[in-house]
Amino acid sequence: MNTKKINTIQTAIDNLKKTSGFKATWKDVTKGDIDGVLTIVINNKKLAFDAYVKTELRYHQLDAILNKTEKPFIIIANKIFPKIKDYLREHRIAYLEANGNVFIDYKETYIWIDSNKPLQEQKVKTYRAFTKTGIKLVFLYMLDQEWLNRPYREVAENAGVGLGTVPVVITALKELGFLVPVDERMKLVRKEELINKWVEAYGEKLKPNIKLGNFMLDIESIKDWKRIELGDANTMWGGEPAADLLTNYLNPEEFTLYTRQNIKELIKNYHLLPQENGQVAVYEKFWKFPMNNQKTVPPLLVYADLINTGDNRCIETARIIYEQYLSKNI
Repeated sequence: MNTKKINTIQTAIDNLKKTSGFKATWKDVTKGDIDGVLTIVINNKKLAFDAYVKTELRYHQLDAILNKTEKPFIIIANKIFPKIKDYLREHRIAYLEANGNVFIDYKETYIWIDSNKPLQEQKVKTYRAFTKTGIKLVFLYMLDQEWLNRPYREVAENAGVGLGTVPVVITALKELGFLVPVDERMKLVRKEELINKWVEAYGEKLKPNIKLGNFMLDIESIKDWKRIELGDANTMWGGEPAADLLTNYLNPEEFTLYTRQNIKELIKNYHLLPQENGQVAVYEKFWKFPMNNQKTVPPLLVYADLINTGDNRCIETARIIYEQYLSKNI
């Protein structure tokens, strides 16, 4: 077991005792994919859980755990995002965070503590990879690593960022351990972790800032949305409609468009009418590289749109997209 997991386990056990008074012990075991067994003493009763230890828990990791493990089991993580904790509680899956927050609903035992603040992470300059502009550049690199080895000016133009952003983000990715030299060329590594960090940063920092607004389409157009002619690569589907086009699995309830057209052009070309609660959310197409008149944004962005909804049906489809389009490049 690596040092990060060991530190996560010990910190979680210590903070669980401080928060609740419950004592817990850890035992390394060799049993399938589990990391060990966590035993918690609650009211003089010992509860033993097969345990999975994660630095940060992500939706796509849950399938593997749920399909392989019988209860009782517990997920121990340095940090679990609120929407994922909601999902775990809904499915009665036990978890323990490094800050001592815990949920257990097993047999006659029910514990839910969620009052502890997240542990403070050491702040380093590497955050520059996930600023609003850094997110745009990392998106380009993840779609095609060849951009890592092209002139900075060309990269900046296609990513839609300033020239000075490129060396700053390159340095940050190196310091974070996501970028290494291989045969005199730069290459991304630990790509699964990088995808997770990018999806989170995109949903929190960039996406809210590129929203153009909500719009309404007439009922007939919504029913027949696949017949809408978007015209060119300046406007394309994201979110649920893009997921349906990629997987033929999700029936869209909410619609997402990415565009470089202005509001007047959207009204003229697609009969979209601005409305606060409209069913079509429109976002700026923040990249500038060509995409050959595709109807959907890249699968990575579709995956991010779905994951960040926190909606079970969207998350299920996001896992399909991850397996079909993203995992093969990891």
